[in-house]
Amino acid sequence: MRHCKDNKLFHVYFFDEKDGTFAQFRKVLDARMKYLLAKGLGTKQKKADAISEEDEEILWSSGVFGQSNSTTLQYTVFYYACKMFGLRGRDEHRNLQCSQFELGEDGKGKYIRFIGRNNKTFNGGLGPRCMYNIFETYLNILGNDGCFYRKPLALVGNTIRYGKQPLGVNKLEGLMKEMCQKAGLTGNYTNHSGKRTCATALYKAGLDEQTIMDRTGHRSSAVRAYKSKN
Repeated sequence: MRHCKDNKLFHVYFFDEKDGTFAQFRKVLDARMKYLLAKGLGTKQKKADAISEEDEEILWSSGVFGQSNSTTLQYTVFYYACKMFGLRGRDEHRNLQCSQFELGEDGKGKYIRFIGRNNKTFNGGLGPRCMYNIFETYLNILGNDGCFYRKPLALVGNTIRYGKQPLGVNKLEGLMKEMCQKAGLTGNYTNHSGKRTCATALYKAGLDEQTIMDRTGHRSSAVRAYKSKN
């Protein structure tokens, strides 16, 4: 093909299925590609990076996280839903409902319970970064009913608002990347970064693998791939 380009043979096109001249070439190439794919060559994907504690601090200090408007509040809730409950990037977020979050208080203090494939509870949080207060604010704005991720609307005075329309699938899928770019973070950040951050934080906290698997939804020791020094 380079020979054709160098010699300006632009009329020669190997992949035109209507042209039988190179049919055998296409057949051999297709067989070779299938063989290499079966061997795992060319299928390696770059792993999503976890959000480090330093990166998380930047997300706060840069104003990407917070409660200043509907977008920053949604970013915050999205990220911590990933970090605290190990939610997946596409399947769980996409169909998430307000009713899956239960806010309460017991002898240990206030808690947030996520009702999903496994019930998960998060305790703690003080001050402006108290997750209980942030989730309570967000759920109250949504009326504690319906789709959990909705289109952010502009402020009216100091009032944070969301539309009735669910956040688009493509928008939701790129949310982690979007917030990290706004904060100026460099790395391969995808929605899967949230789940990786959850597992990494639990490893650092010294929890056993079964507990981590219960939180992240892993069914095997594949969770060890998330073990990191971050």
